[in-house]
Amino acid sequence: MSFWWSFHGGLWVDLVLIPLAGLLILAALWVGGRNRSRSASSNWTNGLWSDPLFSGSVLVVAGYIGFMTYQNHPQPRYYAVVAFFSFFVVVRVTAQLLYQKGGSGRFTPYKAGLAILAIIAITATINSIWTLRYVFHPQYTWVTAAQNLTTYIDQHPNGKRLLVSISGDEITLITHLPTLCDDFGTEDLATKLAHYQPGWYATWNDLDPGTLEDIHTHFSLEQVAGFPAFDDPDRNVLYLFKLHPLSSNQVREQSKTNLQIVLPDDKINIPVE
Repeated sequence: MSFWWSFHGGLWVDLVLIPLAGLLILAALWVGGRNRSRSASSNWTNGLWSDPLFSGSVLVVAGYIGFMTYQNHPQPRYYAVVAFFSFFVVVRVTAQLLYQKGGSGRFTPYKAGLAILAIIAITATINSIWTLRYVFHPQYTWVTAAQNLTTYIDQHPNGKRLLVSISGDEITLITHLPTLCDDFGTEDLATKLAHYQPGWYATWNDLDPGTLEDIHTHFSLEQVAGFPAFDDPDRNVLYLFKLHPLSSNQVREQSKTNLQIVLPDDKINIPVE
């Protein structure tokens, strides 16, 4: 299942060019293997696999998809690398086909190259139109969500004016609200919480059990607001929580209580998964 999502995620990049890159790789493998014993003039793949621009691009795409499969983390942003080298594959195979001037019949490598070139041109034109539409009709829903979240925090004081969130860097850039990232850094989240004592926490759509466990060592959570942001079903609402310190500087021990579930002193409506 992890491989399927990592492989299928290429469609986030482009619905035409990414599948086309995969088809061209399969075609090069099939034709190269079938015509290995034939003359050089009858095999349009001659020299293709020995070109590091093509073979290296295939290795990068396969290796990166394999890496995402191993990590089980096929996020859309990771496909920038896959897209870059997939487009190399498409262009390199198209050029290889267009160099084949010989052949007879209704279907020749040269004609195939022209057909692929037409597909590339049409797809690039459609993508350019979509891009221009975004440029001339921008939607600032994420900016609005960050601004509304900061406004809520300023109107409802709760301890230190410091937010913990995986998207905290962007919120800080937009509104200058001080934030901590709950994932990246040299310290684990439980240590950060103990040291900085933030007053707020924000997450997308659900709570991660591991993150909830770290927060529960020092705080209880109260869900107070939600802010629509993106059209991604996994990140369409940013939820804000107040962090309430445990009484008398108490620290819950993870070995004694299951801290990955909603506890009696919490007020949480979104799922934990």
